Amino acid sequence: MKDLRRRVVNAGSRAGARLRRVEWSIRARMTMLATLVTAVLSVFAVWLVLDHHHQHETTHRIRHVYGADLEMVHRFAHRRVPPVIDVEAVAATQLVDRAGRVVSASVRVIGQPRMATFVPSRRPSATDRRLCDVPGFPGRCMIVAAMWVPALGGDLVAYSALPDPLWYGSEALLAQLLAAMAILLVIVAVGTYQLVGRTLRPVEAMTAELAEITTTDLGHRVPVPAHHDEIRYLATVVNDTLELLEAALRRERRFTAEASHDLRTPITGAILRLEEALVDPDAADWPRMAKDLLSDVERQQAIAEDILTLARLDADRTAQHEHTDLAELARIELRRRLPGRVPIRTDLQPGVVVSCDRLLIARLLANLLDNAQRHAATAVTIAVRAEDGTGVMAVFDDGAGIAPEHREIVFERFARLPESRERDPKGTGLGLAICREIAHAHRGTLTIEDPGQGTCLVLRMPLVN
Repeated sequence: MKDLRRRVVNAGSRAGARLRRVEWSIRARMTMLATLVTAVLSVFAVWLVLDHHHQHETTHRIRHVYGADLEMVHRFAHRRVPPVIDVEAVAATQLVDRAGRVVSASVRVIGQPRMATFVPSRRPSATDRRLCDVPGFPGRCMIVAAMWVPALGGDLVAYSALPDPLWYGSEALLAQLLAAMAILLVIVAVGTYQLVGRTLRPVEAMTAELAEITTTDLGHRVPVPAHHDEIRYLATVVNDTLELLEAALRRERRFTAEASHDLRTPITGAILRLEEALVDPDAADWPRMAKDLLSDVERQQAIAEDILTLARLDADRTAQHEHTDLAELARIELRRRLPGRVPIRTDLQPGVVVSCDRLLIARLLANLLDNAQRHAATAVTIAVRAEDGTGVMAVFDDGAGIAPEHREIVFERFARLPESRERDPKGTGLGLAICREIAHAHRGTLTIEDPGQGTCLVLRMPLVN
């Protein structure tokens, strides 16, 4: 009993700890996932902003350099060109003749070679290029626009240049975007952590309730959320498991109490008889006392064997299962039996093959036959047949039968009806309980069906495909 309770309590404690680990794991994973996705999307958004800003700034500067070239066209068309040009909208300008000589230039590039060698393909026309290491601007890339200027003394090519904008626009813009992205990531991380925590609040309540099992009793149940989702399903499964554990503990407690009572009664009787005999040894009927004591010991031995059988049924015996013909097993068991109070008739259909532990099914059949022969009026019948994918073994007696309200009670441990106590005073009340446990161990059922007169116990087991 204490061992079962300890296992149940430990199971509740482990389940609570596991739920806590699951909760923190989900929180951490969801927070990291949301933050990672937000970070990727933020990087993509920042790149789009910077790319748009770069394209906009490039287009704006191209317009400026073309504007500077047009200004020179208006200022020097068919006029003499001064050696120094003053154009504020751009970083540098040059006027180059057809021979490639710099005729005029802005202050920044006076004395420098021509900024570019490309010229518009036709006149009048203009073109632009992105050039790096332009004279006067070492280590920089520039946007340079070229346009024909019909100046006095011959056509010239006007070059205007502005620095190519940086890919990140400016340090201030990049800092603002990174700061906004960092703030967004913090908000998403904190928000996701809190949101997941609120979503998993029912799990926290379940964890707290499971922890109570370690300090109180097994009557606790975890709260079931109102909304239908996976957490509700988890809570339902946990409550069902706790119900099964509590039922198992109740059965174990009842079994222990009943077993101790049935074992204590013959021991107490034996002690009383021995004490009375020792008071007056000469008057004691020692042979009769020995006979009574032997009867008590035999009853204790029967109870102990039945209890051990029930304990063994809790172990996994699937390794001992083998394909068995129920009809053949019944014939072998009948050949081993001694003649009883009433004859046993048979109706055995061959070929009803199931997977079972032969020893346990033989024990079940022997118990059913013993029980049927004690209560039968004239005969006992055993039948084997296949029915709806199951193998059926039925044991029928034509006795007084069992009242419908008692047909489940007789399968309880140590349960004995008055008629049974009269017919078998030495019985343990564990025979049918053992039979049902054997049936359950084979994924089968053992029930009492109504034959009209008498009692019919029916074992059903899955057939081998």
